[in-house]
Amino acid sequence: MRFYSSGIHLYRNNPAKEGKDPAMVIREALAKALVLYYPLAGRLREEAGRKLVVECTGQGVMFAEADADLTADDFGDVQSPPFPCFEQFIIESTTIAGIEPVIDRPLLYFQVTRLRCGGFVFGQRVCHCVVDAPGGMQFEKAGFYGNAFAFSVAATTAGELGGGDLGYALGLVKKAKSAVTYDYLQSVADLMVVAGRPPFVMSRTYLVSDVSHAGFKSVDFGWGEAVYGGPAKVGEGPFVGVTNYFSRAKNSEGEQSVVVPICLPKDAMDKFQLEVHALTTELI
Repeated sequence: MRFYSSGIHLYRNNPAKEGKDPAMVIREALAKALVLYYPLAGRLREEAGRKLVVECTGQGVMFAEADADLTADDFGDVQSPPFPCFEQFIIESTTIAGIEPVIDRPLLYFQVTRLRCGGFVFGQRVCHCVVDAPGGMQFEKAGFYGNAFAFSVAATTAGELGGGDLGYALGLVKKAKSAVTYDYLQSVADLMVVAGRPPFVMSRTYLVSDVSHAGFKSVDFGWGEAVYGGPAKVGEGPFVGVTNYFSRAKNSEGEQSVVVPICLPKDAMDKFQLEVHALTTELI
């Protein structure tokens, strides 16, 4: 999990904020939040056994501002990642052999890009070793609302999913998730250390990250609700192109929904479509 996760927030112009520079407003708010959450201004160090620790050095985070000859409408109706031209709206540090190091690097990268219409794009990259999606959102909101900071833990599991249809598989996953306790997570973490921190197997692995409750769109910097709020791209680090994000969205009638993009090899996708068609036909 040594990688940075990226997020994008797109905001329209708000006439009530006329004359206010969003880059200045956000920079000052985040600076105030970092006083309370000072570990995020530190740096990761590696100890024996590849153990990571945070040194509260107060070296700060990376912040950049830019301007783009675009309007919020130019991005279209974005409902799920990847966000159009996301590379232009997030800061990525130097990679080594295709990997973005996390040791002795800023833990947070922020960029505010002002748009021609008066709106703006807020892009962030957070070190996933320290902060996950809900934690990152709560930190950003802390600068404006004084919310408490919280970290959450995600777990993955697998079962004998090939013994039935799609509904059977979903039932097994739901049952396995409900059985994951804090003691179980702690034992897995201990096992990972004893085993030398091996990477998890990518072959025949289906990766799901449910960010529908992270609160991306609820981050209001004073310009109102975001037009888009969610991951910048599909997957991060070693998981680019293979991670499936579940995120919240609104349809054309303003109704709340959950967008579930699926990323699978073509032969698996063909079979999956048949399963979904059979399942939805039965429901109808």
